[in-house]
Amino acid sequence: MSMNSTEIFIENFRSFGAAPDPVRYEALFDPDEGTVLHPGMTEPITYKQVREYMERYRFEVLSWAEKDGTVFVEAKSSGIVGGEHLSWGIAYCITLKGSRVKRGRAYADRIPILARMFPDMTLRDIAGIAGPAPGLVKK
Repeated sequence: MSMNSTEIFIENFRSFGAAPDPVRYEALFDPDEGTVLHPGMTEPITYKQVREYMERYRFEVLSWAEKDGTVFVEAKSSGIVGGEHLSWGIAYCITLKGSRVKRGRAYADRIPILARMFPDMTLRDIAGIAGPAPGLVKK
């Protein structure tokens, strides 16, 4: 039985989460319209703006559902942040074009991550950090 476009995307997303690299990341996105918006960002960035932290970042798809062309994904992310291993929950809301991301939006509590990245800042200061989030370069 062949997979539909959503199932193909989920398989590719899982593969990327298990072994992230820029080539796999870019392959997730529609080459003409693909954008993503992560917590703390003020506007979407294009898929070409790949981050250096991918070598230390992993995620596992826990569950997913599709409704009217939008895919909702619940995942557990982990990585080395501030020299320590940290894991956090994240949810994605993704509009696909075929089996690739046209528009992606990630939702997560970034306060624990930023607190590790900026240990000298108060939680109030960290909570006030506006996008783009550290590590995301807007071009």
